[in-house]
Amino acid sequence: QVTLVRAAMGVEAGGYLQSGNIEKQRVVTVVDAAIRNGVYVIIDWHDHHAATHQEDALAFFAEMAEMYGKFPNVFFEIYNEPLTEDWSSQTKPYEQAALSTIRNHTDNLVICGTPNWSQDVEKAAQDPIVGHNIAYTLHFYATSHKELLRAKA
Repeated sequence: QVTLVRAAMGVEAGGYLQSGNIEKQRVVTVVDAAIRNGVYVIIDWHDHHAATHQEDALAFFAEMAEMYGKFPNVFFEIYNEPLTEDWSSQTKPYEQAALSTIRNHTDNLVICGTPNWSQDVEKAAQDPIVGHNIAYTLHFYATSHKELLRAKA
């Protein structure tokens, strides 16, 4: 039985930036189905350059948090796999702004990406986002990631 799904909002390459309402409706369809079926759902801003698309991301999360913030099984992932952006000067300010936008509507869990394809969690731990009910992402691929990345966790 399924207990969690991730509704990924593709942003670039024909996604939200080019076809916002069409792509957003796909996410809404998945989230509505998850809620009807009592399944946890992550609304994911699936973007490797979210800090450069901040205005769009904040508008998206304001709408999604207002629509779904009253449902305790809805979570928000605000940045999928930041690439080489600096944590303190680029990624963190974007994520702090996204968190604040979501917090205007809900206290539900917010999942934050970390630098280097969500592998440098120690940078977030050393300079954390201010807030509550936050989780940091560590992407671990068993075939290629070994002890070094496990040690960071």
